[in-house]
Amino acid sequence: MSLALTGAAWILPVEIVQAWATGRVGKDDFSQFEAFEASAASLWFARIALTTSLLLLSIAWTTRRRLIPFLAKTVIELWQATGPQTDPSQSKVPSAVVAARSILIRGFLAAWALLAIYHAGFSIHRRLWDWPVYRLDAGQVVLPNISETNRELIRYLEAATPPGSRILVLSDQKLFFLSYYLLPRRLFHPTHPDSEFVIAQPYNERQLAAYRLSDLSADRIAELRPDYILEYFEGAAYIQGENLVRDTAWVDFQRRRRGPAWRPGYLVALRRYAAGETP
Repeated sequence: MSLALTGAAWILPVEIVQAWATGRVGKDDFSQFEAFEASAASLWFARIALTTSLLLLSIAWTTRRRLIPFLAKTVIELWQATGPQTDPSQSKVPSAVVAARSILIRGFLAAWALLAIYHAGFSIHRRLWDWPVYRLDAGQVVLPNISETNRELIRYLEAATPPGSRILVLSDQKLFFLSYYLLPRRLFHPTHPDSEFVIAQPYNERQLAAYRLSDLSADRIAELRPDYILEYFEGAAYIQGENLVRDTAWVDFQRRRRGPAWRPGYLVALRRYAAGETP
């Protein structure tokens, strides 16, 4: 079985897997990019993992006369070590307490093993999903502040704005990298003076000062000639009292992807700008 799976993984063309993956996601460029790269990485991981497993199984089969007794002895010793003790000094301890302690220790070891397996699987899944962006580079080299919410915003702007749009961005994050993913759109992101030379921290651990729409004059906005104005705030100081569902197109976009129960925990509000409009 292992040999068949390994052979199938190496015979299966990467292009077929990529075509299957891209056909199951949205048509926007970012989703297609993620699926295209992550599917190729997943196939190569499967090839390496299956080949390694086949090699280990071959070694285990070759050494089975020594390996099986060793594993059996290890399991028996572990089972006995975690079972009720027969130490005479514990003879006064009620048998129910001894049995309960044994069950607790064995349950703890089983939970620890399951947790280790879960974390290993989650880490592999997370690494494959991040592969299109990070590859073998550290996060500081690629994009130090890109997050899942940033990626959701990219998907939404690609769907909601036509190519070539001029977008004025007001945010408590430094989002200059959005221009790279949203080309040929042009983004204008005025930075608050108090945040000019401040390095952002993950998960808004360092809250950046930001402009609100009311801080910009009509003349300043008119100079940029935006087609759209985007307000994107995650910090509690900026979303306090805000109507987080006022952009119904954003909410509908996310609910189509994440289900009807989805509710935003941060503010995304995109609207068209009319020339001469006051903030």
